[in-house]
Amino acid sequence: MKNSTNYQFKNYIIHQFDEVESTNSLAFSLAENNKIFANEIIVANSQNKGRGRLDRKWQSPKGNLYFSLVLQPKIVVEKISQISFVAVCALQMAVEKVFKQQKTVAKIQNKWPNDLLIEQKKVAGILLESKISNQNCEFIILGIGLNINSNPSQTLFPSTNIKNFSCEISASKMLEFFLEEFENIYENWINFGFENIRNLWHKNAYNLNSQIRVNLGESWVEGLFQEIDEDGNIVIKNHNNEIKKISFGDIS
Repeated sequence: MKNSTNYQFKNYIIHQFDEVESTNSLAFSLAENNKIFANEIIVANSQNKGRGRLDRKWQSPKGNLYFSLVLQPKIVVEKISQISFVAVCALQMAVEKVFKQQKTVAKIQNKWPNDLLIEQKKVAGILLESKISNQNCEFIILGIGLNINSNPSQTLFPSTNIKNFSCEISASKMLEFFLEEFENIYENWINFGFENIRNLWHKNAYNLNSQIRVNLGESWVEGLFQEIDEDGNIVIKNHNNEIKKISFGDIS
């Protein structure tokens, strides 16, 4: 970990590092030791031990955006997972705004449970980690990796980056675009609950109302993707017209 520089954007304090092992790991450690608090962000030019969901390696060369935001909402544990939907909606809107400003046309979609796609290729992923004490949420670390200038070539799901669409933006400016959108959507979620977020997520949902397969690890579930429910579970109707609610898996 190399020395950081600190600066403020709106209500957020940003701690900028050149290289860290993992922005999420660093943010979690600092928050756990009461050294950073809500609305503080760890951002790095690169990570040498970047992590995605299910502890998958997240390749983190320079030129992309890697950051972790500390949140301390007063919510029950069951609602923590909703923040990933808040975040991906904000990220979708931020990337869309950048594309519109640069007159770039592309389909930008939310892929359940926590990815962002451009033209059906993964451009970003979200990792939520939290500290729970006595069923109370002490803090949440919202980690996001966004491919701006490069993307890995061999991935479980096809990947891409923003530059591939003739769109140029710095990581720091992209972070600001995200925070502008996130601030509003997060406040809406805190004040009014998940329903507005759920509706917003559905507007740009990948493969909604289509036949899909969900990889559960040891098995697969196939059916018509109908919606996400109030808990963020994916709701599928199988060939027997049975409704299945799935909380964990990967869409292919």
